[in-house]
Order: sequence, then C-alpha cells, then structure tokens
Amino acid sequence: MKRSRWIRWAKTPATALPGVVLLGVIAAALGIGSAARAEEAAEAAKASPAKTAPQAKAADEPSGEQAAAKIGAKKDPTTPAEVLSFRQEKVAAEMTELEQRMFRLSEALKAMEPENSSRLMLGLKFARDELILHQMKEAQQMLGKMSLEQASVEEQQLLSKLQRLHDLLLSTDLDFQMQLERLRQIREALRRLEKAIAEEDRERKLSQKTADKQQELEGLRKQRATLEELIARQQGHIEQSGKLADPETLAEEEQQALEQLAKDQEATRVLSKALAAEKAQGAEPSPNLAEATNKMGEAVKSLEKQEPKPALPPQKEALAALEKERDAAKQAIAALEKKLAQANFSDMRRDQAQNRQLNEGITQLVRDLGETGAGALGELLRADGSMSAAEGKLGQQLADAAGMQQQQALDSLNYTKELLEEEAEKLLEQLRAEVKRRVLEGIGRMLEKQIAVRESTELLGPKAADGSRQALKSIVSLGKAEERIVEIGAELLTLVEETEFGIALPAALVVVLDEMSEVQLSLEGGDGSKEVVAAERQIEADLEALLEAMKQMPSSQFSNQRAQRGQPDRRRELNRLAAELKLIRLLQQRTNRQTTDFDGRRAESKTLSARLRERIETLADQQDHIREAMQRLAEERSDDVQ
Repeated sequence: MKRSRWIRWAKTPATALPGVVLLGVIAAALGIGSAARAEEAAEAAKASPAKTAPQAKAADEPSGEQAAAKIGAKKDPTTPAEVLSFRQEKVAAEMTELEQRMFRLSEALKAMEPENSSRLMLGLKFARDELILHQMKEAQQMLGKMSLEQASVEEQQLLSKLQRLHDLLLSTDLDFQMQLERLRQIREALRRLEKAIAEEDRERKLSQKTADKQQELEGLRKQRATLEELIARQQGHIEQSGKLADPETLAEEEQQALEQLAKDQEATRVLSKALAAEKAQGAEPSPNLAEATNKMGEAVKSLEKQEPKPALPPQKEALAALEKERDAAKQAIAALEKKLAQANFSDMRRDQAQNRQLNEGITQLVRDLGETGAGALGELLRADGSMSAAEGKLGQQLADAAGMQQQQALDSLNYTKELLEEEAEKLLEQLRAEVKRRVLEGIGRMLEKQIAVRESTELLGPKAADGSRQALKSIVSLGKAEERIVEIGAELLTLVEETEFGIALPAALVVVLDEMSEVQLSLEGGDGSKEVVAAERQIEADLEALLEAMKQMPSSQFSNQRAQRGQPDRRRELNRLAAELKLIRLLQQRTNRQTTDFDGRRAESKTLSARLRERIETLADQQDHIREAMQRLAEERSDDVQ
C-alpha cells in the first residue's frame, strides 16, 4: 500500500548528519551536573584496576577522538564524493566515541546514579542492536561511490534511529521507555520465532515424509522376503505333486504324502491370503496375490480328493502369480530407493543446524529480557536440545526419530510464542494508561497549534492576496509551523502503533496527518486562501473529535476483578467499542466529503491532472484503511460485548 505523504518530515538532508555529535554531549551531561564531572567519572572508569571484558575491549579500540585525529591527518578531500565520504566518516568516528563514552559513564555511575547508568546502557544496547555504526560505515562507502540514492535511504534510516536514541537518552520517564524497549524486544523475538516455527514445521514434515518412505521401503522389503519364501514353498509343492501324479495307483505311503501335501498347500494359501490382506491395508489390493490364493484353493481341493495330477495346473498358475508379484515388488523397491537417494540427509541436517542457530539468537534476545522472559527461556533451551538431537538423528539417517525430536522442538517453540505473547499483553496493559495520557496531551497540543496556524492564515491570507510580500513570507513560514504539528502527530502514530492502543486510532491519525500535509504544502507555496482556511478548520474539527473519542477510550483492557476470571468488563468494552466506532465514523465522513469534492473537481476539468489523480489514489488507500479497521474491530471486539 502506498505510504502517506506526511512521512516527509523525517527526510532531513544528509548535510545535517554531523549534528549528531551533540548526542555525545547529551550522554555525558545526563544526570551528572557538569561536563567536568562527566569527564572525571569517565577517567575514574578508565583508571579502575578491575576492568570488565567489555571495558578491556573498549580500551583496546581507538577512541572517537583518535579516529577523528586520523581522519584529520588524511589528505584534504577534493571531489564531491570524497567530501561526502569524509563527512560521513567523521560522523562514524563521533558515533564510536559516543558508544565508548556511554559505556564508560554507565560503569562509573552504577553506584552513584543507577537510573542514569541504566539509561546509558539502554542507549548503548539500542545503538548496537540497531547497528547504527555499521550502517554509518556502509553509507560512507556508498557516498564514496557516489551512490547517492542508496546513501540517502541509509541516512534516512540512520536519522530515525538517532532520533530514537536521542529521545531515549533525554527521556524523563525511563520506566516508560524501558517498558517500550522490552515490548520492542519481545516483538522482535516473536517475529524471529514465527520464522523459526515455520522452518521447524517444514523440516518436521520433510522428516516425516522421508520416514514414511523409509517405512514403506522396509515394508516392501519384508513383503519381497515373504514372497520369496512363498515362491520357494510353491515350487516345492509343484515338485512333489509332479512325483505323486505319475503312478496310476497310490500306495499307502503316497496317499499319506498326498494328504500332507494338501495340508502344506493350504498353509501356503493361508500365508498368501494374509500377505494379500496386509498389502490391501496400505495400498490397493494385489490382483496377483488374489489370483495366487484362488489357484492354491483349487489345488487344495484336488489334493484332498487324492487327485494330484489335476492339482498341478492351478499350482503352476499360483506360482506364476507369485512371481509376478515379486517382480512388481522389486520394481517398487527400486523406485522408492531412488526417491530416498534424492532425500539429502546432509542438507536436512544443515537446515536443522541453521534453524537451531536462529533459535539461539532468539534465546539470547529473550535472556536479555531478564525476569520478563524467564518462562520462555526454559522452553527455548528445551527446543535447542531437541533440535540438537534431531541433527544427530538426521546424521544417522533416522528420519522417524528426527521427526519426533523436531515435533518436541516445535511444541516448545509454540509454547514459547504463547508465553511471549502473554508477556507482551501484560506490558501493553501496563503502558495503556500512560499512552492514553500522552495521546490526549499530544492531540491537545496539535489542536492548540493548529488553531494558532489557522488564525494566522486568516489574518495573513487577505494581505497576501493584496500583494503584501511580508504577508506572503509569513504564510510560507506557517508551513514550517504546520510541519511541526505533523511531527507531533507522527510521534503519536508511532506510539499508538507500537502499543496497539486502539484499532481505528492509527488510521484516524494517518488521515488527519495526510490533510495536514496538504495544508503544509499549500502554506509553503504561499497559499492562504479561503480553501486552505476551510481545510484547517476541518482539521481542527477532526482533532476535537479525536480528543472526544479518546476520552471515552478505556485506559486498560479489563477491569481487575473480571480480568482475573478472564472475562472482559461489559461496560468498559462497550465504551471502547463506541469510541472505536466514533473514530471510524469520523474517517468515513471525511472520506465521503473528499470523494464528493474530488468528483466535483473532476467534473469541472476535461482532463484529470496528475495532482488530482494522486489525491484520488490517496483517497483509495484511506478507504482501505477504514475497511481494515472495521474488519479488525468486528473480529477482535465482537466477542467482548456478547
């Protein structure tokens, strides 16, 4: 789906990147009181005789200042590519220094100011998990090659990550930020877990399929062995019948031998019938075995009548049928052996090893959650053990045993997913009250600033229309003020999406931000007309409607007593549903107004302008947002109010 245009606020020019060095000053000054005290703490950390492994590693690495000195000693850049690459290299050196300072200060402040120490370590972990320094170096290489488009994408991502790092280091509510960070970690673990579960299930099915083929092959080999035995017995019966068929009269011993032959032939018939029944259970009935059984029955009747000569033809026909069945079994065995040869156990073992490594990464991620992930950690370790056992069984080409181990691993992974989803829901429940407060506060600020922009537009618009250059310049500056409102809204949108606060709220914010972006473009173009003022008034009305709906939105999912019984509070959920429906109604009304407006513009113009076409496409996306929100509301909230 096409992304909304308001995202432009995050696209800062690449030349702004050197400003991130201020983060080092921010990190050093946090909670310490003065830069001098920060440097003293850092020096104390360096001088400590008991260095941890990370400290020793940090001490061995060149500092950002040393790296910057090396950069300064290089030949002055001349070409545009060298200039851009040089600037990016300086930023990377400053980022290295920032990471080292955050670590040293965190170690020095553990005893004096544990909260700030935790803040710095959280910032350091974020910087390393997001590979900020690595991404800076990649951007430097792209700039050196003048791959400006690729470098621009990397820099936009870097700016977003650096802004989050900046907000984290300056946050006055560390608990809230740490809870958000834990939520992000859990979701990242769940994302990887989904991949691991899907892969383990694929491998289990492949092992089971291979095991079924192995079992089928083993069964065919047993059937062939049984057929060889039946053929040998039948050949013996035919040979004996031939000897007894020559005399015109049978002596007493020959009569006894004939009686025994009849019994032996019957026993062979019973075995043949049993084999036919066994084969019919796993596949289609065998016509060869059925024919052999019938012919043996005819031979038995003749032998019981003391008539060995008439017994010979059906006995030979039974033998021929058995031989046909044996040949068919040989062909089936050869075909199955060929299929099994294509089952590459070394590849299966390699895939299992790779999935185990993925599981190890998830395990480390969950281990970092501490007590939050304690239950899930045990299941992940069990899954690791089962995967290792499956690797061993695949190495021995024991597909059935490997499949059993993979099933155990799959069960552990699925249970881990349930535990992590429960932990995520607990965190969300803890965050919702604070999120509601922040959203209400943020929308209130947006409304206040929007009113100020609208009042200024009303005042300046007529003057600009009369040709006042000063008024026109002031209207253009209002575009920057509108952009700042969009930034507030974008931050709120990120927050509600991360915390899943509401179903329709994200879509409502996107719609309002889209309209703000349109107003921003108009103001930046010096347009202060009545149409722009009307759009600003509509934004104010939408923000007021958002505020009203948000006030009705419950802060938590369940009331305490009913939550313990696993039952939602009916009144609370009705309020939530009413608030969500108000937001959806707001969205649909705005979409309907815009549809009518665009249809009128299209009717007035003979050709559809590119600008109007883009607006209509955005409107289609907007309607899709509303549909998705309504569908989610029906799926997730309908049962809560039954």
